[in-house]
Amino acid sequence: MSSRYSYFRPMDESDLDWVMSVETAAYDFPWSRQGFEKALDDGLSYVFCDATRQSLGYACFLSVLDEAHLLNLCIAPGHHRQGVASEGLKALIDHFASAAFEVMLLEVRESNPAVRLYKKLGFVEDGVRPNYYPVKSLENGERAAEREDAILMSCRLN
Repeated sequence: MSSRYSYFRPMDESDLDWVMSVETAAYDFPWSRQGFEKALDDGLSYVFCDATRQSLGYACFLSVLDEAHLLNLCIAPGHHRQGVASEGLKALIDHFASAAFEVMLLEVRESNPAVRLYKKLGFVEDGVRPNYYPVKSLENGERAAEREDAILMSCRLN
């Protein structure tokens, strides 16, 4: 990673309060704390940090044979559009490639601007899961009837 975004490190229990605050600020349908605890047990969760060790974002993966499945990638408010996601994901792609993983997989909302980032980093569209993601609740608290498609993407690592 560049000197500004110097490294990623394994996520641990002490990160969970910060991760939950970022997650709930970023998503209409955030992961639960239990979800992050499970990700910690799986051992493939990382925090992106700057040179001063300030946490900037995080990524959680699931390993299946020689595949790394990106489950969650989120950058903290105040650090968006500064290259954190791009540099962090590039470093993790290199990390998984050097660990003999063959492919990285993900699914993303079709409306998510990160689709452009993933394509820029070599991900290709493999398919669509129609009506996969719920859409934000209505102002009166009821769930909207519409759902949004998920784009399935992959990137060869070797």
